[in-house]
Amino acid sequence: MDTQQVQPARPAGSAVPGGGRYPLEFTATAGEYFRIWIVNLALSVITLGIYSAWAKVRKQRYFYGHTRIDGQGFEYSGNPVAILKGRIIAAAVIAVYYGVGHYAPTYQLLLWIPLAIFGPWLLVRSLAFNAYNTAWRGVRLHFDGTYGGCLKVVLTHGWFVLFGITYPYFKHKLMRFIAENHRFGTTHFEVADFKKPFISAYAHAYGFALLLILGLSAVGFAIGAMGASQGKAGGGKVLALLVPGLAVFYGGMFLLFAYIRARTINALWKAIKIGPVRFASALRARDLMWLYFSNLVAVALTLGFATPWAVVRTMRYRASKTMVVAAGPLDGFLQAEAQQVSVAGEEVADFFGIDIGF
Repeated sequence: MDTQQVQPARPAGSAVPGGGRYPLEFTATAGEYFRIWIVNLALSVITLGIYSAWAKVRKQRYFYGHTRIDGQGFEYSGNPVAILKGRIIAAAVIAVYYGVGHYAPTYQLLLWIPLAIFGPWLLVRSLAFNAYNTAWRGVRLHFDGTYGGCLKVVLTHGWFVLFGITYPYFKHKLMRFIAENHRFGTTHFEVADFKKPFISAYAHAYGFALLLILGLSAVGFAIGAMGASQGKAGGGKVLALLVPGLAVFYGGMFLLFAYIRARTINALWKAIKIGPVRFASALRARDLMWLYFSNLVAVALTLGFATPWAVVRTMRYRASKTMVVAAGPLDGFLQAEAQQVSVAGEEVADFFGIDIGF
């Protein structure tokens, strides 16, 4: 099923066309990942989800090792037991929420208050865990964001998400908080202003969505009026046109999601700088739309068995559109960073690993 040719990994330190431009390479194959995926799925089902923590570690190690910069893959060293503990906590929170909704729905809305307070703690712990367990050429990532800082973002901007249209501002603030609190070794991420392209991506999508809703509403009103005038026969025609109308609506929302993903990912990565290293991301919205749509069709037609192919295909595309741009050779920066880490010492992290997003 994997028809794309995978290029062999380039040796570390080899010459890169264009000087300090290092393309991101993703060398995984659908066939290899399918074997990992099917075993992970089977064992997770047999163990009622307990093995899912070990499954995540297997998957991450495979993907990280095949994500390469300058010929060197990333390393993932997450502890599955720590991840399992975190997932138990997350499952308990979800169970309480839906349990209250089932037995006392009147009080379910009140749970948003403790969730808004507890959620930032989960997010910070998860980010710290995943950063600490990610390394490239022996130098770890770290996340220094605090619970108080994350809580401030949620309490200041999160409540306005209830109004829908202000969600992009909250997402921008949250993404900025996450990015600027990461560091590679001892070098903190610098984040330039990316608010305008980030917000404009949502603004354009909201505009298209509004036009789509208005257009479908007008057509629906006209069809309804026609059906009412024709009695039972007209009612049948209305129902026959309802399914295509819903398909157009949800299809449009799906394409707008791909548009937002492409534009916001580009905006964020172009704003990040790590010492002498910056990034270039050139995802195209139309490419991502086709990618998501064709992946969805393939997964549906194969009853889910094309999932590994779809995942590898998506990650390969994203890697092909991502570039690391260094002011000088990466070796010099890496050696200096490794020396600083050695002098400063490596703190021991003991965090819960919690899956709250990819």
